[in-house]
Amino acid sequence: LRGLQQSLAEATAELEQQRREVTGHQEKEQSLAVELRALRAQAEETAATHERETKTLREQAMAAAKQRDGALREAEEVRAQLQLVAEARAAGRRELLEAQREARESREGREAQRRQ
Repeated sequence: LRGLQQSLAEATAELEQQRREVTGHQEKEQSLAVELRALRAQAEETAATHERETKTLREQAMAAAKQRDGALREAEEVRAQLQLVAEARAAGRRELLEAQREARESREGREAQRRQ
């Protein structure tokens, strides 16, 4: 009887040890599951933040491209206006030189007539 009681006590102790181990494993598993859910939530939030930032950067890049295109068009218009001004100035200079030449020739002609 004593041997059976000893075996029963050992079996009970072993069973209790296994229960503690199982409980420890279950607690660790639950802890890991909670940590995994937290990491998944963090990863999802990070992905969402990344998508928002990517969208914002794309919008900023498109706005900058539109602004650049507008500035390039404006610069081209200013270049064209500058070319027109330069051409008008050159034409005015030619007209002025022609008028000065005509005035000089007229003056020289009058002086030549006076000397005669």
